[in-house]
Amino acid sequence: MVILLIIGSQALMQNVATEGRRMREQQTIWRGEQVERAIRLYYHKTGHYPQTFDDLQSGLPELHFLRETAVKNPMNKTDGTWRFIYVNAAGQIIGSVKYATLQQMAVLDLNRGKFPPVAPGAVSASSLAAGSHQPSQNASQSSNAGPGQVENPLAALKPTGPVDGPVPGAFLTGVAGKTGANSLIVYKGGKKYLDWEFIWNPIEDQARALQQTGGPSNGLLPNLTNLPGMPAGLTGTGNPGTPGTQTGTSPASPGAPANPMGTPPPSNTPPPDTPPQDAPPPNSD
Repeated sequence: MVILLIIGSQALMQNVATEGRRMREQQTIWRGEQVERAIRLYYHKTGHYPQTFDDLQSGLPELHFLRETAVKNPMNKTDGTWRFIYVNAAGQIIGSVKYATLQQMAVLDLNRGKFPPVAPGAVSASSLAAGSHQPSQNASQSSNAGPGQVENPLAALKPTGPVDGPVPGAFLTGVAGKTGANSLIVYKGGKKYLDWEFIWNPIEDQARALQQTGGPSNGLLPNLTNLPGMPAGLTGTGNPGTPGTQTGTSPASPGAPANPMGTPPPSNTPPPDTPPQDAPPPNSD
């Protein structure tokens, strides 16, 4: 009986620990999505990206974008900080372990993590890396591509990986986990906390809006360079090999007042399809 009691107690303690960890993971996801939402609201309210994480907390006079309860990362027991992810004027994502550009991220997220093939004449990977939109004349045939299709050039772009500090010429666009430990919850394909990235991507907002209205995306987005209202400087065609650079086809900056989704809404009008600020999960601190 004593042995059975010991075994039962150990199993119970393990279940309690697992459940507590799962709740912390749910908290982490909720807080990360709150930060992503705060960046989106900040952009629509001010017309530019936040420079630092503190901008989301201090906000504007009598206006704050991020709840105090969403500031810390529950899975980082050391100091509760996040890993920061940035974007530059060319649409290059800096600090991500999953995405190289805003365009690549939108294609992957809206096509269930896969690169759909594109029609011949699409931009090649080399021209994307060089910041050019010239058609490729020698794109190789992809094994996944059907007749008359070629491999998606965005597949050749590689993420920069984590960065240690602020990136000159770039702006805050998201946060992420900091540890490489395995997670219980799989979040957007991420099985490690390092893969949990909460990035606001204006191209995805525009693409989803087009899908809802039956626009030219038609539910499949192999190439986002031709979406209406998208300036060339934010199509994600920067050089992924040079973090912080602003090599693009347009000098437009994410910090400029221009809205990458078209005309900015009036300051007293909430952005389209703004998600509700849901209550935090149970046991929130």
